[in-house]
Amino acid sequence: MAGRVSSTNLEDMAEINVTPLVDVMLVLLIIFIITAPMLAQGLKVNLPKQNAPGLAEDGPEPLVLTITSDRVILIGDEPVHLQLLADRIGALLGGQARPVYLKVDETVAYGEVIRVMAVLHSVGVEQIGMVTRPEGQ
Repeated sequence: MAGRVSSTNLEDMAEINVTPLVDVMLVLLIIFIITAPMLAQGLKVNLPKQNAPGLAEDGPEPLVLTITSDRVILIGDEPVHLQLLADRIGALLGGQARPVYLKVDETVAYGEVIRVMAVLHSVGVEQIGMVTRPEGQ
């Protein structure tokens, strides 16, 4: 209950009205609930199907490079232009010998993949793995 006002003196209000704060927080919560699934969506890459043995998981964490059907090159989730790829890969590797896994959509031309592999070779990447799906999937 708020303070009472009399004709002779004003009493201090001892309570804080938190209703507007709760309203704002609920609106922010609703916005977050709606936008969070949109941010979590990944790019669809239609990997080629092939029965091949898996690679050993020993050693340093591999760097994943993705080429989508639209010929967009991604390092993780960040798009990179082919001309800037050597600088970005060199900065990420920092002189370490890390494997690079290529996730390439099956509709991408062979020449595009070779161009990316040539850039990887030019910055000193020696271990390149190609990511595929099992044939049953």
